[in-house]
Amino acid sequence: MIKTKLNKPKGSRFWKLFVEKDGKYKIIYKNENKQLVKKKRAAVQSDSIDIEAKLSRKTFIGLYKEFAEAKIEEGKNNDLGGKLHSLKVYLGYYNKHISKHFPEHILIDGVTEQVAEDFFIKLKGNGVSWIQTENVVMTFKTALRYAKKKQYISNIGDMEDFKCKKQARLKAKNPAEMKYKKTPMINLQEADRLFKLFDTDNIKNPTITDKRNFVIVAVFLFCGLRMSELRGLKWNAIDLNAEVPTITIKHTIVGSYEGFGKADGSRRTIVIHPVLLQILREWKATHTRHFTPHKITWVFPSLRKTIEWIVPVCERTIRDMINVGFANLDLAEIQYVVDRTNPSKRRIKVISSKFGTAPTKTFRHFAATCLLAGQNSNAELTDKFVINYIGHTDKKVTESIYGDHTNLNTSPEYAAKELQALKNAIPLKRGNY
Repeated sequence: MIKTKLNKPKGSRFWKLFVEKDGKYKIIYKNENKQLVKKKRAAVQSDSIDIEAKLSRKTFIGLYKEFAEAKIEEGKNNDLGGKLHSLKVYLGYYNKHISKHFPEHILIDGVTEQVAEDFFIKLKGNGVSWIQTENVVMTFKTALRYAKKKQYISNIGDMEDFKCKKQARLKAKNPAEMKYKKTPMINLQEADRLFKLFDTDNIKNPTITDKRNFVIVAVFLFCGLRMSELRGLKWNAIDLNAEVPTITIKHTIVGSYEGFGKADGSRRTIVIHPVLLQILREWKATHTRHFTPHKITWVFPSLRKTIEWIVPVCERTIRDMINVGFANLDLAEIQYVVDRTNPSKRRIKVISSKFGTAPTKTFRHFAATCLLAGQNSNAELTDKFVINYIGHTDKKVTESIYGDHTNLNTSPEYAAKELQALKNAIPLKRGNY
């Protein structure tokens, strides 16, 4: 970018804009109003960036690769809070779609809405689903913002307001194609059965693993935490002895990477349900006895005795445990297969499941739906009740992603109440009155 200076010489009424040319600064604009001079400076800098962009002939394909690799480096830096697992997706898009199918001649400043639409149609023609195509094309904006930050371009043009769903050419004939698949919600009766299945009061001679697993299921059901939030829980974030006991969500663990949540709303403090409070108190006592004389900060650690290996329980352990529970309740079908990396071990393969490939997400749907119903039935509660528990900054986000289910209670008794309410609401009858 071209070098500039602002200056107001002593005794002068004018602010002056200097631009470097051939190693010397020359006045190109002056005005008594400093803001106008600043505005002119910004325009000059933008023009110089755009000129450099044209001269550099940097293609969008080359930019996207640089951007994707920069995201990988960002994910490796724990201090930046990015999740490596999530950030790898950009390099995947580059390798699978952009490097193979995006026009090689288009420069960074040549990516327009028209170009994005044409590429969208091309990917769809290659058999890519509408949702996957949208995910790829919408990352163009993220890549262009990276280019703007690196001063390769001065702005991202009409791509700033681009949305695939708003483009008439891109809308699917079947609206269902444009909707993300949602994890089905575990209903009230299924949640009750799962809770009782893992409850150590119902297990003869429960092991410490049984006790840990029960607490994990309880926290999922009562709090609706994300997997990363549950694994990142530490005892110093749980106040069991306060007048109003609370859990503070402030750390996350994805794989082996620690972070601080995916959004501002992720860092929050929630009140502990009375039933969960008793369960957590029992678990803390068991936890302390098991690890004495060492003090382990993780609420849900691996249970190895070797102190050097005490780490948060891994995601796969939790998923397998939940899937086994679902299988016992006939909500999933599983199979034990030989682990390819360790033939002496077996691992769980899910053949089918009511709750798809992310079994713990169903608890988030369950908790959100329960909380929304609870708030709607209590006039004293505000939107902060639901927002704070689920970890969004807007109640509408919670409702649209997790809380739009209507079948929370599927018992015959509840269905009978709904039928009676329907009769009262629409009191029409056949025949003479």
